[in-house]
Amino acid sequence: MSLRVQAREDARSFLNERSEFGWPILVRNPSGLAVQLCGFSTDIGETIDPDTGQAVSGRRASVALHIADCMCSGLQDIPRGIADSGSKPWIVTFDDILGKPHDFKVLETLPDRAIGIVVCMLEIYLK
Repeated sequence: MSLRVQAREDARSFLNERSEFGWPILVRNPSGLAVQLCGFSTDIGETIDPDTGQAVSGRRASVALHIADCMCSGLQDIPRGIADSGSKPWIVTFDDILGKPHDFKVLETLPDRAIGIVVCMLEIYLK
């Protein structure tokens, strides 16, 4: 097995390891299909203003999922941002560390097809 293939398998193992860093993440596509995946999640309350370099109040959330998990789960695609506000977005839901669920809309995705990970940049989703 090549190192690249090994890296892909290791990445999938890390993302899916619930006893370590993996976290349950519900992903809903625009047609309403919802699947439970496992990956990394972040939800922090401070960002940096790119113009000034100063910390500002804000909310930055993201998830990292394995592309193969998305494809094999029935989604048959990776989440992506939908620019048309009249169209239904991809929705990601995960619990915070206290067990409270939060819904997010996928704004942008950053796929790494070398090792099979997709990072989804999120914003809070108000139904």
